[in-house]
Amino acid sequence: MGKLQLQRVLAAVFLASLALGTVPGPSVATPRLDDVEDARQRSEDAAAALESARAELDSARGAAASARARLGAIERSFELVVERYNLVAEKLLSLRGDRAATELGIRRLERRIALNEADASAIANELYKGGSQQTLEALLSSESWADIEQRLAIIRSSEAARREVLSTLAASRARLQEEVAELDRQAVTVAQVRGRLATLAQEIDLKAKGQRDEIARLSAIVAGAERHKTLLAERRAETERQREAAEQRWRRYQARQAALATPEPVAGAVGGGAMTLEGASDGGRLAAEAALSQLGKPYVWAADGPDTYDCSGLTMWAWAHSGVLLPHNSGAQYAATARVAMGDWQPGDLLFFGSPIHHVGMYIGDGNMVEAPYTGAFVQVGSAMRSDYVGAGRP
Repeated sequence: MGKLQLQRVLAAVFLASLALGTVPGPSVATPRLDDVEDARQRSEDAAAALESARAELDSARGAAASARARLGAIERSFELVVERYNLVAEKLLSLRGDRAATELGIRRLERRIALNEADASAIANELYKGGSQQTLEALLSSESWADIEQRLAIIRSSEAARREVLSTLAASRARLQEEVAELDRQAVTVAQVRGRLATLAQEIDLKAKGQRDEIARLSAIVAGAERHKTLLAERRAETERQREAAEQRWRRYQARQAALATPEPVAGAVGGGAMTLEGASDGGRLAAEAALSQLGKPYVWAADGPDTYDCSGLTMWAWAHSGVLLPHNSGAQYAATARVAMGDWQPGDLLFFGSPIHHVGMYIGDGNMVEAPYTGAFVQVGSAMRSDYVGAGRP
């Protein structure tokens, strides 16, 4: 393969690697603040999505727990109804047994009545045919009048006893027949109750089945929500790792920039050369020079110099060198300054970002600003072109 062909192949490989999103070689792109902010936003979005997934999972678990509680109540109701049904069924069996026993008693009484009636009929017939002869024989064989009276009393007593037995048996039969009728009425009532309980048990069983289906559906939702939460947790961890890596790259870059920066008042241009701060008023130039003299100093929340700064602390400190006193708050600085159109920016003008306003930097020319960006970073020069820009102000 000739040298020209080799160069063509290498060029083709390089172009292909660009198309695939990779660039061969050890070169690394210069870190940008936008990269850090993008990584932070992705991490925040992942955290919000994870929190939402946790809430959805908690809601699904709560719904499943409520469904299980409802199923438990339904099953307890079903058990109560079944127990009542069994009790009523036993009562019905008992009534039927009592009725059968009572009917058996009636049949036995009827047989005794029939036998006694037959005996009475035979005795009556015998008395009718030969009663006078028997009575006469009894009287003639008696030894005294007292004996006669005693024999007559025995005859009358025997007749009365037979009539009393028949009367008692008839009364017992009537009572047993009434008991049978009452048992029949109770059996009808109990059978009706049993029917209603059977219907109720079927309805409750259907409700229980529906609730079990609902629990199965909710359990599937919970399982899906748990898988989703796990995936989002992994995504959150990855975006957090990327955020930390981006911030670390940015801090290293800022440290290198700070090491290269000189403390001269007008030093600190992005390219490393001197700044002329063209178009600046005397006050704006002095403020910009003061701000640039602090390049490389660390950001500390609520600090206003001379060793550490937050965003509004830096701009307040810098403009104080021009004799202008500003409040230590980016929103208050916005309110305290005159509005400036983007095309009219001059070095020293304040650029405000966020809604509500939460960041301020100082314009130094060529589309750049000096700023104290965030915790862990240092006073730096960066691009003033940001998507969350809301306006500029001139003290």
